[in-house]
Amino acid sequence: MIREALLGGRGEVIKNPKVFMDPLAFFKDIPFREDILREVAISIRYFVKNNVKFSTLFLGLTGTGKTLVAKYILNEIEEIKPEDPSYAELTQAYVNCREVGGTPQAVLSALTEKLTGKPVPKHGINLGEYVEAIKEGLGKKKAIVYLDEVDTLVKRRGGDIVLYQLLRTDADISTIMISNDINVRDYMEPRIVSSLGPTIIFKPYDAEQLMKILEMYSDIGLYKGTYDSEVLAYIAAISAKEHGDARKAVNLLFRAAQLASGTGRITKAHVDRAIIEYEQEKLLEAVKALPFHYKLALMAVIEAEDLMSAHKVYSDLCVKYGQKPLSYRRFSDIVSELDMFGIVKVKLINRGRAGGIRKYVEVPDREKVKKVLEENMLLGVE
Repeated sequence: MIREALLGGRGEVIKNPKVFMDPLAFFKDIPFREDILREVAISIRYFVKNNVKFSTLFLGLTGTGKTLVAKYILNEIEEIKPEDPSYAELTQAYVNCREVGGTPQAVLSALTEKLTGKPVPKHGINLGEYVEAIKEGLGKKKAIVYLDEVDTLVKRRGGDIVLYQLLRTDADISTIMISNDINVRDYMEPRIVSSLGPTIIFKPYDAEQLMKILEMYSDIGLYKGTYDSEVLAYIAAISAKEHGDARKAVNLLFRAAQLASGTGRITKAHVDRAIIEYEQEKLLEAVKALPFHYKLALMAVIEAEDLMSAHKVYSDLCVKYGQKPLSYRRFSDIVSELDMFGIVKVKLINRGRAGGIRKYVEVPDREKVKKVLEENMLLGVE
């Protein structure tokens, strides 16, 4: 059996897995985002050829193509540099704020290294020094900065200072910011909001558009005859219900194809299994992203029998991690929020006249959630 899996061949479904990992290496067009691409391209042309700086905010829910469009633009600019000398001296830097740590220091440090090509200290210098290093490194060159998941930066204390310095610097820097949080502007100071250019809204894909996207991936990534339009339409319909998430649709198709490997054909049963795995993975990602006290509360309800005893466990965990315990009422509110997020299930059980009504908390995928929490706790307080 392992030999068949290693060698491939009979019943194989996936022809080219790379298209699912790096679509921009295969697709020369991004469907249903042509108007956005044209609008941004015009702003870039004015910047490069007419010295008109711009700042743009890409706003939309997960899987609506924001990052894909930003990286597509970046790649296209690199490709036309040999054709047009105006672009030859243009420097570009893409930074995912969450992935580098989200702090002002971490984001500016990463930007400085990418824009100057030189290593810089990640600690021990103030934010203004990073900006000066960028200005000195660029000289008279122009630069475009892409800040993905910018909401993780501006929600940090002093995070919007980075944006203010970039937007108000006298260096020739234009900025494209990307966020899933539609309220991201609320976290910015008025002086920064006033410096921002237009916000470009990425609307969710509908089922028909998702079907077209899945067909594009299938044509390149899967063998003919291993799938049909019914399966693709099934995936498209499921993903359209969850705010038109193209990333989810493509991931479900790829995982279903992996599950179908050796059988020669993707079925709805493979898709259903992929959906279960996806939901479990999404739950674990949500746990990782919780604020620290929420993680402590979640760990407590895993360990305790009921909500009252869970608060005692939570208080002990706070002492262990050097945190000030929250009141029982606030702790109960946090558990209710975890219930609302779908991470736990709160149940009221009447224990009779002597026992009274007690709150119990169930945690789906208890062991997996506990393992993720323990791994996160080792990293220390956020």
